[in-house]
Amino acid sequence: MLLSSSDNNIYPQLCKAASIDDSVFDNFKSNPIYNEILEHVTQQEGAAYLNHIKLDDNVINNIERFQINDKLGGPKVFKYDAGTFSPTTLRYGKVLVDLLQLSLEDTDIVEIGCGYGGQYTILRQFVTPKSYTFVDLPDALNLQKKYIERLGMNDIPTIFATSDDLPTANYDLCISNYAISECAKCIQDIYIDSIVNNSAHGYIIHNNFEGYTHNEFIDKIYPNANIHNEIPQTCSDNVLITW
Repeated sequence: MLLSSSDNNIYPQLCKAASIDDSVFDNFKSNPIYNEILEHVTQQEGAAYLNHIKLDDNVINNIERFQINDKLGGPKVFKYDAGTFSPTTLRYGKVLVDLLQLSLEDTDIVEIGCGYGGQYTILRQFVTPKSYTFVDLPDALNLQKKYIERLGMNDIPTIFATSDDLPTANYDLCISNYAISECAKCIQDIYIDSIVNNSAHGYIIHNNFEGYTHNEFIDKIYPNANIHNEIPQTCSDNVLITW
């Protein structure tokens, strides 16, 4: 979910194409170019995420709601003991189970690096926030707008912003998974000052890809932030940061 400028413009170009061309949109989740960034979760990782989802009785008993996220974009799906899903959808479901430890109804949520809007889609199956702010590259934002509109889930206030036009706001929850940690420090500083340190709670999977290490990142945010192991551990450098 690269949010900073890059010499590689192929990913945003594909997002742009999918946002304006239905023939691209219909199968963007299985496009190899897109899979370099998203929709590359393995079948085995999906099973591990499903095991975590099973810890929440309400979610696992209503897991068929997740299938809405696999209706669009032509993802690769697999049959699991709880149903047929893409592994990426199950990853979003695992994050949902973690987030449901907070009271999320009628809250202001911001997500940094939103892919095509899958985390929002899954969260909305169980929660109705007061507002949801998407922060990403311009072309990715256009894809997210199209995705949630096609699913009819643009029924709450949604805000779409880049690092150049972030709204001044306080948030109840900041989400950023494999995203803010892939930005250069100058972009991370913008997000930290404008979003992270204005969010009462946070859930960030930090993959130590670029910019600040997770320990450096912690030093710049809330003093009560906690570092956890990523579960399941998909890379040895990944950690979960919460506050």
